[in-house]
Amino acid sequence: MNRLAKVTATSGIALSLVLGSGVVAANADEAPGSAEAVFDEFVDALGVSATTDAALTQRFDRLSDAEQERLVDAIEEDPLSVLTITAGEPTLTSGTATTAEPAVARNSAPTAKRVSRSALASAKTAAVRVAGGLHVQTVASNPRYTATYPVNASLFGITTGTFTMRYVFEATSTAVSRNLECTGWFTGAAGVWSISTSQSNYVSGGLGSCTVNYRMSFAFKGSFFSANKQQQLQYKGTRLASASLKNI
Repeated sequence: MNRLAKVTATSGIALSLVLGSGVVAANADEAPGSAEAVFDEFVDALGVSATTDAALTQRFDRLSDAEQERLVDAIEEDPLSVLTITAGEPTLTSGTATTAEPAVARNSAPTAKRVSRSALASAKTAAVRVAGGLHVQTVASNPRYTATYPVNASLFGITTGTFTMRYVFEATSTAVSRNLECTGWFTGAAGVWSISTSQSNYVSGGLGSCTVNYRMSFAFKGSFFSANKQQQLQYKGTRLASASLKNI
């Protein structure tokens, strides 16, 4: 078993299998610190909460000296490689939506201009009578659904950050009819990660798709490590067709 697998065996699939990293090497003349000092600097760079910081430090202290050294070697080579990725199960919640058609105004008082029977019949067909006021037609759309898809990045099984996607669409039980929202964001390393996102979505043949791309940069010990990631959800009506997070 390689050095990374030994350290992260209890945490799941290594993030390095999912993320590709571009690395700018640190100064070769920089003197290495102790394993504990390097790990503390890494946790500080992650920007996690004090509670998470304490939990990570406690787990690191439980490792043997050899395990600590192997972990620190991996961190100094590429800090992203020691994180693990765990995809949650997408959840789908429902709600109803209505779309208001343009209002058709008609005053109940008589007018001097005569209205043809055909025009009057068309107005009656297109509008719902409201006594003494406006005539407004409201057409019910397909039910609205919101899908949420969290993916956690973790170390020692402790979450250090989360990629979250939200996909809102209208659908019948068998087909998506319209996309309303497709967004994604990362939380957990505030102020340290530099992350930009781009989104795309489409509906084709009743299949609705939402895709979010993350472009990330992480600074550690004078080096910059980058990773580009794509998160995607697809629904065929209310049935989940696919959910993925992959390197791009």
